[in-house]
Amino acid sequence: MSKTLLILGASRQAEEGLRHLKGCGWFLVGCDIDEQAPGFKWCDDHIIASVYHEDQAVPAALEYHKNVRPLDGVMCLAVDCPHVVARIARELDLPGISVETADLAVDKIAMKDRFKAAGMATPVYREVDSLAELMRFYDERQKPLVIKPCDSRGSKGVSLNKDPADFGWAFDHAKASSPTGRVEAEEFLSGPQLSTETIVYEGTAYTIGISDRNYEFLETYAPYIIENGGDLPSFWSEGEIAQAKKVMGQAARALGVENGVLKGDLLLHGGTVYVVEVALRLSGGYFCTHEVPLNTGRSTIIPVAKIALGEPVSLGELEVTGLRPVYQRYIFPKPGRIVDMSGIDVARDLPGVDFVDVWAEVGDEVISPVNAGGSVGVIITSGATKELAWQSMDAAQKAIEIQTV
Repeated sequence: MSKTLLILGASRQAEEGLRHLKGCGWFLVGCDIDEQAPGFKWCDDHIIASVYHEDQAVPAALEYHKNVRPLDGVMCLAVDCPHVVARIARELDLPGISVETADLAVDKIAMKDRFKAAGMATPVYREVDSLAELMRFYDERQKPLVIKPCDSRGSKGVSLNKDPADFGWAFDHAKASSPTGRVEAEEFLSGPQLSTETIVYEGTAYTIGISDRNYEFLETYAPYIIENGGDLPSFWSEGEIAQAKKVMGQAARALGVENGVLKGDLLLHGGTVYVVEVALRLSGGYFCTHEVPLNTGRSTIIPVAKIALGEPVSLGELEVTGLRPVYQRYIFPKPGRIVDMSGIDVARDLPGVDFVDVWAEVGDEVISPVNAGGSVGVIITSGATKELAWQSMDAAQKAIEIQTV
């Protein structure tokens, strides 16, 4: 009987990854709260439960393991729930990171305390339990502050604040987005940022995915920090990339990851690579499912699945020999009610356009974005050169028209 792999997350962002896994010969069990999750069509069976709530997902997984089919491994895909994955693995004695390590990844303060203890560069930070404490932190630093929940995801509740007059609103905004009502403030450091995806296998870190994060809308949507896709390969120098890879290895050791995956948010400031934070999961936003394979010719999803199942991973799966230029951009229409959409199929058929997905429909209300969930679609292009890849992106963006009133 083929091995059974439980995958938490079967949304549209996970769909392509599930398709890849389907071809590996494993019995796939998807888990999602959405009974109509599009990724279920690539699964052999499914469980309906919230992957973000351990009191739902863990009992459901144990019930399935006992009464339906024994599980041999568990992982998450395009969802940020390593703490739930770790608890299922612990209860069923499956391969995986420890619960202690997983819990560090969903507590930004505990995580950064580990980085600080390991001597790693990270922006100055503090947990603040009141507006008064936040003001004291600002008085000490006298720099713009990023104010965010200690334990949320997808940039929910995050804002960049330069004026102390806005701190009261920002504190309340972050607190309301934290499941535990905890708020972190950290110094804003200028400089280019990277999104990275690192597989750790037998204690060695292999950083396969590296993308320049695009913050062209930082002023447009201020005080919210809205990322608009990314560019691969990075424009960072070889030395800076080497430093970034070293930092991700240090992060893995600091958090106690011997076998697993890390999504990294890194910053280059004053010639030093800072780790802003990491997540112990595969990246969402189509990064692991589309951008990394297009850029490197390698899948990070399949090696992570093998690790979750306790199967060996070859070094050939973890080494990158060439980098194809890739661009990703999200679609942000003007706020209002969508009255017409056109050009989507035209864009899909353009040379160099690898993927177009639009999840809005005519009649939907579009608001100005306040977090990573504010877009209505995505475009991914590639080419033999960056110039060709960008020409395809520019043509696809011009082809798609979404009219709002």
